[in-house]
Amino acid sequence: MKLYNIDISEKYQKKEFFLMQKDFMSAFSYWVVFQSPYASPDITEPLKGFHRYISEKIGEDEVKKMMQKDIWDIINEKAFENIPEIERLNHAKIERKGFIASSSRYHRTKPEYDYIDLTALASNIGYMIMREKITN
Repeated sequence: MKLYNIDISEKYQKKEFFLMQKDFMSAFSYWVVFQSPYASPDITEPLKGFHRYISEKIGEDEVKKMMQKDIWDIINEKAFENIPEIERLNHAKIERKGFIASSSRYHRTKPEYDYIDLTALASNIGYMIMREKITN
């Protein structure tokens, strides 16, 4: 059975999730690599920035009881924009004035002109965390 994001949003609003920092760190690592335009991205600095942020929110070895709303309060585009190491992911290495990056099946944007969308990143991380806890 496939568990879609819409199902999680609608059916699991009241579910309690018991989460640790590693749940957030591993989902963040996975999605930064997955969404990166590079085959082997250096995620050291974004990971350090996220670790600093999530340590303030969760603590190192604590288990926190959270609901969906609590997860979205921590994992969201605005939070990522306020972490410089993560916010940089939202910029292409080479920025062109007036250039809009686009990709299709027939055309791929060169990695140096591509970037990671922070809204998509936050959404992917949040749903991955919840999906893992629901299905396991």
